Amino acid sequence: MSLRHHERTIRQMFSTFTDFNSEISALSDFMTPDYRQRVDGNEMTLDAFLRHANALRNGLRRLEISIKHVVCESDRAATVHLARAIRHSGECSLIKVIAFYEFREERICLVDELTHVLEGGQNDKALGSLQ
Repeated sequence: MSLRHHERTIRQMFSTFTDFNSEISALSDFMTPDYRQRVDGNEMTLDAFLRHANALRNGLRRLEISIKHVVCESDRAATVHLARAIRHSGECSLIKVIAFYEFREERICLVDELTHVLEGGQNDKALGSLQ
């Protein structure tokens, strides 16, 4: 698989993740069935990740992700991205995310993330693993 494909997969997954009109199940197309995601020490399976995506859609008006840096090598990739969460109240949070990805058979099998709240309250740190 080409390195450009890894970057394209990440960007398409984020596009689906932040499109609150898309089907949650469409996110499964980007992940392996045994997908694992670690966020600030919390681990999620694919089912837990889909619940997380649904919880964000229910709790937010909009979510925007802006990739600042992406590096791809072999079956791995890393991003530094900003997540802007806009609540129904209009309140905004800005979270910096450093993420490492592993790919298997053209799909993401692991994401390991650390988050840092740039704008908002410390409760916003929980947005990365909200259920």
